[in-house]
Amino acid sequence: MQPTARQFSEADLLTKLKDNQEEALIMIYNQYWDRLYFASYNLLENTEEAEECVQNVFVSLWKRRATLDLNHSLLTYLSVAVKYQSINCLARINRRKALSSADISADYINTLNPEQEFIAKELFQKLSQSINNLPTQCRVVYKMRAEEGLTVRSISEQLGISDNTVKMHLKNANKKLRKDLLIAIPVLISLLLQQK
Repeated sequence: MQPTARQFSEADLLTKLKDNQEEALIMIYNQYWDRLYFASYNLLENTEEAEECVQNVFVSLWKRRATLDLNHSLLTYLSVAVKYQSINCLARINRRKALSSADISADYINTLNPEQEFIAKELFQKLSQSINNLPTQCRVVYKMRAEEGLTVRSISEQLGISDNTVKMHLKNANKKLRKDLLIAIPVLISLLLQQK
């Protein structure tokens, strides 16, 4: 009968892990995989993406085994790691959606006169750049609201954060995007005037 993680203390498992004992990683994997998978799946609602996020966390755990120094429990460490993997994955998915929605923007831009087209393209590019420069979780929250039309409650449930945290991210994102666009507009107008 193979030993399980429950037969060892967390400190023992971490010691074995640091001693390059692969069976320690296998025991940790077997004990925590289900919980981590469901945490990731609740965010992503995609089996393959959730599995990949969990695999990435265990690969990272093995790579960092020699320098691993935990301030909290191993489960807490793994849960936080899989949450951030999932949020980053969600951001990648939303970026892909944004790129595909760029086709719609291109159709709209084609109906404008050359001057309007120039301003629209520059503003769209500036807005995309500003969104991509938002902090990761702030960007994810903003895109879930703006691109997917999700409610504050739905976003908070999917990301496992409070409604107030979602509202704070949306407020910060809108403030930053407004500021970036207000700076960009005079520059665009002066560029446009120089073209004439």
